[in-house]
Amino acid sequence: MGQTMFKILGFTISELITCIAILALLVSLSLPHFNDLMISNEVHQLKRTLTIHIQKSKSDAQTLRRNVTLCASQDLLTCDRDWNKGFISFIDTNNNRQRDPSETLLYAIPLNYKYGSLDWRGTLRINSITFQGDSGLPRGSNGSFFYCANSPKYHTRIKLSQMGHITPEPLATC
Repeated sequence: MGQTMFKILGFTISELITCIAILALLVSLSLPHFNDLMISNEVHQLKRTLTIHIQKSKSDAQTLRRNVTLCASQDLLTCDRDWNKGFISFIDTNNNRQRDPSETLLYAIPLNYKYGSLDWRGTLRINSITFQGDSGLPRGSNGSFFYCANSPKYHTRIKLSQMGHITPEPLATC
């Protein structure tokens, strides 16, 4: 009977340590670039989301011939001050810029920003935008959204014009 030899497959401890060291080096070098990519994607998505929903609110006001208000909302049912959790659009029948239980909710958009924060700074310190039912224009609701990113190179101001168009521009400081 011959003796069979089995070859054991696997890594030695020195090969395993070398592989782990190389992997750790690659991760440490790529992490800052990954973080920048994630912030950049969040800013791009923010601009897209605001453009779509501002235009939708403007269109809804024109189509329905009613004032439509866009405001920050944490519970996606009522208005509050924090734009980072989401926003809602509703038909503002009594023009108080607050959603009452009897007012029709047009849509609710949840947000969850991880790499920065969103704020609206409007005229007269009003924390909402109202699109007028006669024209769809945001008369009396001029202002800008400010996205303050974790990385200063991604700070962004998104201006809302009197015609209801948005224009993004970079900010040096937030």
